[in-house]
Parts: sequence; C-alpha cells; structure tokens
Amino acid sequence: MISKSFRLCCWLIILFSCIGGSEIWAQTEGLASYYHSRFHGRVSSSGRVHDREELVAAHRTYPFGTFLRVTNLKNMKSVIVCVTDRGPRSRKRLIDLSERAAELLDFKRQGVTKVRIEEVPGPLDLRYLDLIYPHIPYLDIDYLQPQIPYRFQ
Repeated sequence: MISKSFRLCCWLIILFSCIGGSEIWAQTEGLASYYHSRFHGRVSSSGRVHDREELVAAHRTYPFGTFLRVTNLKNMKSVIVCVTDRGPRSRKRLIDLSERAAELLDFKRQGVTKVRIEEVPGPLDLRYLDLIYPHIPYLDIDYLQPQIPYRFQ
C-alpha cells in the first residue's frame, strides 16, 4: 500500500512540473496590428526612439528586450522582433508590430491579422551557443553562428 505522503509528493511534483514547464513552450495566439507611420521618430516606453524600419514590437507583459517570433497564421510567414514598447491600446489585440515587420508578415494592407507569438532566446541566452558551436582555433566557423535579427538590412 502506498503511503499518503508519497501520493501527496507525487501530486505536487506533477503539479509543479505542469506549472513550471508551461513558460518554456508557451505560444500565444491572437490579433496583431502595426504601428501607424505617425509614431515614427517618437520615444517609446523603453526610452528608444521608434523607427518603422526596425523589427520591433509592443507587448503588454513581455519585458523590454525580449525577442519574439511572430507567425502570421494566414500565410505562415514568420519574423523575429524585439519588444521595445508597451501596448497595444486595444484589449482585443495581442501585439503591435513595426511597419517593416508588418510588411514582412504580409498584412500591412489588412491592418490586423491573426498571429502566433513564441518567445525565442535573447542575447543573454545565446551564450550557450559556444557549447553547440565550440571555437576551434584552426577552423573559422564564426560565420555559421546565427545573428540576432534586430534590424532588417
């Protein structure tokens, strides 16, 4: 017969693993819009000057500097943006994207589209790439390491 304390311990482990693991694989779906061109050159909540050509976004809860992969669910095009502002103002919308990100996701003409948002590793988490791509003195592989897509060039 299994003791009550063992059962309680098992339930607690299952409960905490479900709660803690949800952040790692979290995906959110909702409506996305894009910044109007009148916001170009204005200061955002993070203190950065908004540039419509940068791949940036406004989100209510993600910290500034968080990188998000935004996928347009109508055509499955994807882009990685950095959170630099708070918003969107409308509660029905999940995220506001820069004008360039809206062009790359191909929804600028519609103005609003359904998207999926996933968090991707930022600059601090990319330090683990040295374990995946170790530096070998006689073999130059720096060009193989992925670059952070922050500004479209």
